[in-house]
Amino acid sequence: MVNISNIYNSLESFYSKQELLWMISSISRFHRIQGSSELEKAVDYIAENLLDLENFEIKTYRFSYGERYGIHYDIVGWDVEDGFVSIVKPKHKILSRFLSSKTAVVAHSPKGDVEAEVVYVADGLDINRYRDVDDKIVLSYGSPYMVYRTGCRFGASGFIFFKKDAYEEAVPYIGLFLSREDTKTCKAPAVSISRHAAIHIINSIEKGHKVVARIYVESSFRAEAYIPVLELSLGDGEREIHAYAHICHPAGTVNDNVSGVVALIELAKAIDKALNKDRISHPRYRKIMFVLFPEYYGPLPYLLEKTKFSDIEFSINLDMIGERQWITNSTLHFISPPTILSNKLYEGLILKLLNYSLCKVSTFSSSIKTLSYRFDVVPYDSGSDHDVYLQFQIPSVMINQWPDTYYHTDMDTIDKFDPEITSYISIAIGVAIYTQSLNQLSESTKKDIEDMYTHIIEGYRELRKEKEDTIFKKAEDIEDTAIYRYVGPKGIISVRHLYNYIGFEDVLNIMSDLENKFMYHLFSRYIPLILLVRPMNIYEIARHIEQDYGKSIAFKDIKKILNYLYRMGIIVKDQG
Repeated sequence: MVNISNIYNSLESFYSKQELLWMISSISRFHRIQGSSELEKAVDYIAENLLDLENFEIKTYRFSYGERYGIHYDIVGWDVEDGFVSIVKPKHKILSRFLSSKTAVVAHSPKGDVEAEVVYVADGLDINRYRDVDDKIVLSYGSPYMVYRTGCRFGASGFIFFKKDAYEEAVPYIGLFLSREDTKTCKAPAVSISRHAAIHIINSIEKGHKVVARIYVESSFRAEAYIPVLELSLGDGEREIHAYAHICHPAGTVNDNVSGVVALIELAKAIDKALNKDRISHPRYRKIMFVLFPEYYGPLPYLLEKTKFSDIEFSINLDMIGERQWITNSTLHFISPPTILSNKLYEGLILKLLNYSLCKVSTFSSSIKTLSYRFDVVPYDSGSDHDVYLQFQIPSVMINQWPDTYYHTDMDTIDKFDPEITSYISIAIGVAIYTQSLNQLSESTKKDIEDMYTHIIEGYRELRKEKEDTIFKKAEDIEDTAIYRYVGPKGIISVRHLYNYIGFEDVLNIMSDLENKFMYHLFSRYIPLILLVRPMNIYEIARHIEQDYGKSIAFKDIKKILNYLYRMGIIVKDQG
């Protein structure tokens, strides 16, 4: 039988926190924007760094950003050299510049040099606010693609974006994800500024002052750009276990998500050394796969190809795991998949090992060890690559720290990175994966783990249930008896997809209707996902929501979401 403690100690003894810091410093130097040459160089750099591994097979996939995969549109290849934004009137002031902040130029912004009056459109959901943007610069905190496309439609000459919920002094990371077709009609440059700078502009405009700004962007579109996917494979067997992390995002930023990338790199090195020293044996029952790719646009073509010939049994997403919690104000989250896609053995084993790895101190008067970090268990939450794995009906958990005060800003820097917690998480994940690759847990141990996990998850859901459920006591009142079925291609529903499929005016209505984050999550991720697993009626959909989130959603709101998905051609309805 497998000795999990010995495996943990073996991996821990070969895991180098110093190398974590070296790698995170090296990789974060690359401006890893999707479609950029720097992203390709970063993956090449990592692949070269891993050539010394003796037990892993390394394979690089290249997919084209110029092609459409599933519902994901193409992305134009793009590189940036320089850029800045400044106030010209009433008083000259530099607001942000690429030289000091790699987030200052909005990703995929066209080149340009414009000087014009600034018009504030807030969240960009009121079409009337665009009536006066012709030959002017738009200031907004709204959905970047939607605001940009709409503003260009009304003749805006430039765009300044900020985020209402970002740290006040930080310059946020904004991306447009333009297609080649978009660039034919959208020529305006776009930049990003801090919330602090935006508030000053808004206050001046509201006081009746005319604010004139200058935007300068030196960038270029690339004829061809490829989606790099790096795969490390270890072991034998027909089934695979995947651990993965996305490698994209601006230079200088660390926790999102160089932290997840370096955790897997160092884990691979530790396993390789342990094998070379005969501290652990070669996995024979399941293959271990570590995969690095750009977010969303990497896993979709990769899995479309991979699942043709591979049986992926389980997967783990490492995204933003390295926070110094006392600086970023974050909590480590174990994010489970929807119940309909749960694998209790894998999830329970990972949760148990994370708890073991993060418990570092004893209580005052006993030998019981307690958690040294903020740690929580939460139901399925979207926003990263596990969304794509789940669409292929591959059970997947995400390990993630949230919230992060400096998320998606130029202040997500190496001083907020904690090599200690990164190593604890990485080793725990490695032990879980390796243990399952051996298939040596006894049946009684497996049952104990599954029972433990069931009790924990059910207990958490009961603890957090908002109120006594009443929605199902009036099942006879439901008039909609249709069965809803997912028929669309795989991929993540985005504002960009909505804008191109149903038009900008309808998108404005949808965004207004689904302004609540949870409702948008149900619309863009959760409901399409569970309908992809199997067809359901509205009653079953509501029951799954209540089961996973402990809250009841009104049937009229679910019906509204289903109508939107139906109009988009994502689902069809059959009479029940």
